Amino acid sequence: MTRRNIFFYYSIFLSICLVLAGLTMVFPVEAANKKREDLIKERCETIKDDLKNVQREDAKVRVHLGSKYEIILNRFIMPLNVKLVEKNMSNADLVENQNNFVEAKTTFSNDYIVYQQQLEELVAMDCKAEPGQFYEKLIKVRQKRKTMEQDTMLLRNLISKHIRLVTRLKEKI
Repeated sequence: MTRRNIFFYYSIFLSICLVLAGLTMVFPVEAANKKREDLIKERCETIKDDLKNVQREDAKVRVHLGSKYEIILNRFIMPLNVKLVEKNMSNADLVENQNNFVEAKTTFSNDYIVYQQQLEELVAMDCKAEPGQFYEKLIKVRQKRKTMEQDTMLLRNLISKHIRLVTRLKEKI
């Protein structure tokens, strides 16, 4: 991943954190709910605009990552395993890694669909009329977004593992 991509993902993550930071301040429980709801009501339009921006940027990131994962799988991982099988050099670790990658990519796609649906529901909510429910939904969306982050880390780790396995295979040959 290039520095430009890393900076892009980091800036999106940072902007989301900054937008949502005002919603998660620590107060005594009773006062916190009232202050949080007042803050949500007061900043409702700004919050919704920011969430729409996050939604738009996340869609771009998902398309970018999804296409990169497809390319990695279809142009590198699978063809190598096919060639190895054709030459009777099948490598169980590479096959297992391919299966894990396919499963993780499917999980990533499914989690993104759920995340996007939850985010759409959140954006559609009237945060002035239902600030408490809006906040609860926001927490769920943030949790699902964290799951998405874990999915991408798993895929990144599987790609790194594939590179290590290929390097070891190359040394054997």
